[in-house]
Amino acid sequence: MSTLLATIRGAMLADNEPDLPEAGATGASAPNTQESGMSGSQTPAGVPQADHDAAVTAAETRGKAAGVQAATERLSAALGADGVKGDGVRMAAGLDLAVKSPGMSGADVAAFIVANVAASKLAADADAYDARRVAGAGQAQPQGDKKPAGAGVTWSDFRAKRGK
Repeated sequence: MSTLLATIRGAMLADNEPDLPEAGATGASAPNTQESGMSGSQTPAGVPQADHDAAVTAAETRGKAAGVQAATERLSAALGADGVKGDGVRMAAGLDLAVKSPGMSGADVAAFIVANVAASKLAADADAYDARRVAGAGQAQPQGDKKPAGAGVTWSDFRAKRGK
């Protein structure tokens, strides 16, 4: 058996390490994997494979859930910060920085974006647009108890004014 191992070792190494001991030389030997006192039906000591697999699966599930929660909180902090939220240009830059720099916290990403990315002109225009839209929408809203001019005029009143 030892000559077979020496032959395989020699073929594998292909003279890369010529200083290895030969099969008959003294030195450390490979452990004997066959023990005469054990039969093949005995179970090895340690944790059963099913318990091990269940523990690994549970740890993976908990780890993934914790990672998703941390990533969500980080992105929410980066994109929901004052000065970033609602500004499309800053939000896009914040998302890009957060994805490319996973070591930065959400607060650090937001602070960097606010300090280095100019506010979008559209954000200021959006406030003005919203004010104009609300003012314009008031024209179609009822004015409480005030009746607009001409309210309560019937068809007969209209014909009487026209003289017909």
